[in-house]
This record gives sequence, structure tokens and C-alpha cells, in this order.
Amino acid sequence: MRVILRISNLKILNWKGPLARFALIVLLTGFLCVPASFAAAFVPEEPVMPINRLRPGMRGYTLTVLKGMKPARLPIEVVSVIPRNGSIKNAVLIRMLPSSENTGAGFAQGMSGSPVYLDGKLVGAIGMGWNFSDHKTALVTPIGEMCEVFSRPDKPVTLKGPDGGITGLSRKSPPLMVGGLSKRTVSRLGKTIGIPVESVPWGAAGDLPVEGGRFSPGDAIEVLLAWGDVEMAAAGTVTATSGDGRFLAFGHAFMGRGAVNFPVARARIHDTVSSQLSPFKLASPTALVGTATQDREAGVGGRMGYFTPAIAATLKFRDMDAGGGTQSVKNFRLAPDEALGARLLEAIYGGLVDDQWGRKGQGTAMVTLRVEGRGLPDGWTRTNVFFSDDDVSSVALRESAAIMDVFLRQPFVEVYPLGFMLDVSATQEPKLLMIEDVVVSSNAKPGETLNVEVTLRPWRRAPIKRYFKITVPKDVTGVCELIVRGGGTNPLVQLAIDGGWKTIDGFDRLLTELSAVDANNELIIELLHDSMKNRTPQDGKKFVAELIPEEKEFLSETKTRRIREGTLRISRSEYVVDGLMKRLINVGDEE
Repeated sequence: MRVILRISNLKILNWKGPLARFALIVLLTGFLCVPASFAAAFVPEEPVMPINRLRPGMRGYTLTVLKGMKPARLPIEVVSVIPRNGSIKNAVLIRMLPSSENTGAGFAQGMSGSPVYLDGKLVGAIGMGWNFSDHKTALVTPIGEMCEVFSRPDKPVTLKGPDGGITGLSRKSPPLMVGGLSKRTVSRLGKTIGIPVESVPWGAAGDLPVEGGRFSPGDAIEVLLAWGDVEMAAAGTVTATSGDGRFLAFGHAFMGRGAVNFPVARARIHDTVSSQLSPFKLASPTALVGTATQDREAGVGGRMGYFTPAIAATLKFRDMDAGGGTQSVKNFRLAPDEALGARLLEAIYGGLVDDQWGRKGQGTAMVTLRVEGRGLPDGWTRTNVFFSDDDVSSVALRESAAIMDVFLRQPFVEVYPLGFMLDVSATQEPKLLMIEDVVVSSNAKPGETLNVEVTLRPWRRAPIKRYFKITVPKDVTGVCELIVRGGGTNPLVQLAIDGGWKTIDGFDRLLTELSAVDANNELIIELLHDSMKNRTPQDGKKFVAELIPEEKEFLSETKTRRIREGTLRISRSEYVVDGLMKRLINVGDEE
């Protein structure tokens, strides 16, 4: 059956940004090493029937929740045993028989994992079905193959997209059903997480309590990617439990990610809806009961009463056009997945911003990202301002997504439990400062101070002037270049890292260099000179090649040195500074 992935009040956005290249450099400096471990064999608490004892015409039943929380018993008949290629060697074709419990919908999305019994023995779980059929037939994944879910190593795997299959068959990597989102959001989500998606209209269930109970075969469950003020969940059914507190469900993969840590909740079924395409259950989670630890082709396996730390996230949003006094706060939690985390966080944050603002399009947004967690006693914060004449919510979240990705996948320390707090103030107004003119003395001597006058024009307002002092180094002569620019225009780069002279070698260094990246709301004045030319001997002696200072330093060190020597000045504002202007300065010899 197809997995239902429900996401509420979200807009999914792709992320790119000025930190993307730096993030890639950081992520490539090391690996996350997780030791592999094997669990004990899974033994169902109920007796099982091996696949070789099945014959066409045998009758039994399946347990699944059609409405509420109590499983119903639906009669079925074995049609055939179908051999398959791949890790699942056989599938059992069954047909649903008429009964008083049957609503007429047939096999529905959300029945994935429903246990099938013959002669009181467990055969397997409903795992696959067909679209645009009478929905009375389905394929069963044998319980023996499902038990092998727990024989695989417990380690992270790379997300892969869905593979091919029988035409019209809803198999292990089906289209995910997404609720409460626009068409642009749904189309982008598939690209974000690597699988196709479809849209359904229902909402979030709110915060979830933790329950100490156990699942039973036939119980309705949801595997969660996010919960709280937003929800991303896939509905299914428990197939079997074992005496050591483990369970099997779904009868196929959720996302096929291998070893995972996805929270699992008990679910309430509001109704089972008929559909020509494919019937489906309307489900909401009610309480957290355990964690899915394996996501394999034959099913989802996990532990009851076992929980892992989730990523805590908060959005504070202000609509500055509405007076700026009203602030909405949204809280949610995210399953701890380093590879998917940043993409899902950007999706949720972007959707919440669109929802709280009630619009999308042009505008300006001031974004403050704060990160807290173990290993960050004082936390870490970055503020930046973004403008777009097309889609400001998308543009504004790219940098934060890149930073969150770095924190989640950096190879140095484990920061869990981890929390992200995003503060966004948005307006439709173009809050821009355009560099209109730069006036500076065209001549100077080594060691002298230059007075720089910068004319800035706010959007459709009278220009304003700002004054700065730049110092000419004592050992520099010849032509120098004065550059006045916005922080997002030709930003300073990590020459030492890009050139291969240095690498990020620790968590503290990572935080320092993240903080050193130029911001869009900075007005930057810098004096550049040809360092190699000025170091070239003039007396005919042999020249010895040497790295320039910027190739020996991290960006944070370069900025600190240049600010101290007076060749770099940075002024911050609440506006996006746009533009770049240059002036040549003739530095004469002191004599």
C-alpha cells in the first residue's frame, strides 16, 4: 500500500546560498563514523505459517483499523503465491471477501503492515496494491522476510530515490501523500527528499504525549518525521511484536533509509475513504510509543518504549507591515536524521513563514538563527537581511538551511540534543541601501589616514552620507584600490581553505569561520594593494615566492588583522546593502 506522508501548514523551498560552498568544504573534511551492530533475531509472539504451506483458496483474515483505534477483522482468500526477484523472494496475492466490517473501500493506504492470518497463524503483512483497480486485491509480504529486517547492520545509509517496478503497483517507495501545501510546495518536496509526492488536504495533530504502552498486531501507527505545530507522518499498521519489546510494521519500506531513528506514534483513524485512484485512511497520531530503528525493503522495525533525542525547533515571526508588534510563535520537533534534517527544517520553516505572513512574493526579511545544544554552552547566533523581488521567504531561508546542515553533519562533535530557533521579521517594503557615490582623496602617503565619504540611497528616499577612515599601510607604495561594497557583493572568501593551505580542523574553528562570513546588511570598505609586487626586490636580488597573508590565514584571522591595521571597515544596518564602487589611490613614497 502507499505510505501517507502528511505535512501541515508548510511551504517547501530549495536551498542555495552564499554559505553553500563553505558548507561543502566543511562537510568534506571528515566522516561520521558509526559502529555497526546487529540485533537478535526477531521472533513473533504469535505462531507463524511458512510460505510453502500456502495454497490457493485458503481463507483467513487481516486485522486493521478502519475507524477509531480498535482493529477490525476482514476476511481474505489466498489467490496465489508469486515469486519475485530481489531481497523479497515471494509475495502472496490475496483477495478481500465481503463482510459486515468491510466498508467497500477495499485495501487502502494506511493498511500497510496489516497482519494476515490463516488457520490462526501469522502469514505476513499487507504491503502492496494497485491504483485504479477494484482495490479488493493486494500483495502480502511474508513474515519470514519481514523478520530479516532486524538482521541488518545498524548504521546510516544514503537516501536513494524510488526504483522501477510493476506498472501501477504501489510498492516500497511509493508517492508520498502531502497535506496542506500548495502545488509548488508539493513539487519541490519530491526533489528535496528524493521521492515523488502527492497532495491531500488534512492538518497537524499538535503536541504528542509519551505513552509507556505496547503495540498489538493490527494497531494503527504513524512514523513521524516532524510533530508539534506541524506534522510530517506516514500511516501504517503493526504486523507483529516480540517479547523483547520490538515490533514490525508496514510490510514495505517507509523511505528505504536503512538504520533510522524515526519516532512512532499510536494513531486514531478518523475514517477510511473510498477513491478510484486508491482508498486511504485519515489518521492522526495520539501518543508516542516507540522508535522505528530499521527502514528496509520488507518493512519497518522498531522498539516500543525506546526514544531518541529529537531536534527541537522554534519559529518566531513578525509581520512588520502589521505594525511589528504582533509575534507568532510555532514549535515543533524533528526526527534526528543528519542527512535529511536541514532539508526538512527548511521545508517546515519556509511553510510556516508563508502561512504566518499570509502571502508570498517580494519583500525584505531579517533572519536571526540561534543554535543551542550539547557542546554549545553559550549557543551560536547569526543575523542577516535578505531581499527578493520574487520570493523572499525562499531566499531568506537558504543561508539558515546551509548553516543547519553544517551543524547536523559536521564531523567533529555530537551536538545532540540540538535546537534551532529562527526569528524572522518580514516586510513587503524593499529595505535596500544602494551605494550611489564614494569620495576619497586620490593621493596619500604610507601610514596616512584616508577620509572616505559614502553616499547611500534608501529605496525611493533621499540619499544619506556616511563617513569612514581607512589607513594606508606603512610599507605600501604605488596604486591601491579602494572598494566600497555590500556584504553580499563579492564577499571575502576563505583563500587559505580554497587554495588548500588550511582546513577546518575542529568544532571551535568551524563556529569561528561560520561567524566570519560576510552578511548582506554590511557596508564594507576595504583598501587593497598588490602585496606580491610590493614584496618584489628592486635591487636585482633573486625573488623568493611566498604566500600572501590571506593564504596563510583563515577568513576570521584576515578580517581581524585588517580591521586592526585599518584597511578594512565594516558597518552594519537593518537594510540590504546593494552595489559596489571602486576608487584608485596613488600612494606616494614618504620622501
